[in-house]
Amino acid sequence: MTIAKLRTRVKICGMTDPHQVSHAVDHGVDAIGMILHATSPRTIDVARAKQIRRVVPPMVSLVGVFVDCDTNVINQMIAEIGLDFVQLHGAESDADGQSLTRPYIKALRVQNRQHVVDQIKQFPTAAGILLDPYVEGQHGGTGKLLDPNFWPSDSTQNLILAGGLSGENVADRILSLNPFAVDLNSGLEQAPGIKDPRLVAEAMRAIRATY
Repeated sequence: MTIAKLRTRVKICGMTDPHQVSHAVDHGVDAIGMILHATSPRTIDVARAKQIRRVVPPMVSLVGVFVDCDTNVINQMIAEIGLDFVQLHGAESDADGQSLTRPYIKALRVQNRQHVVDQIKQFPTAAGILLDPYVEGQHGGTGKLLDPNFWPSDSTQNLILAGGLSGENVADRILSLNPFAVDLNSGLEQAPGIKDPRLVAEAMRAIRATY
């Protein structure tokens, strides 16, 4: 009996415009990420986040991205915006994640394979672990590809591949690493927070070709 490969899920992060979100949803994304961290070039306010919430259908997850934010504040924003998941990009602990009212994804900035293996063990209750290449002073959206030698293929966690993904390379990365999900951001942009509809469509076509 042949067991079908599970389809890799797709999240597009750093979304700022409801019209671009609708376009991404029409092309089959599984999750939309919004950055709610004030110093990010892709940050949005609560009012814009609510506008995006209104165009995200029930079968697509809405993810709020935070960096070292007080968990009480995060829980308030979960309720106010209607977030489905929280993505933590700072020095948060598993205990911080457990105090949230929605499942959390922990982003790890990968320096080497042993580092990421050790880090994953510290977040046993995370719904997923997002692996992003380490770049000094940046919390994501770097455009840098993750070294495939750092990928912990034997991990039992839901691993999310991030960093420099685009229509030109995402299919190869899916086929070689078999991630639970991919997270695309800067590789689809005209400018920070402004996704190019053509690049989004190209990436989704490339991803569909892997299953």
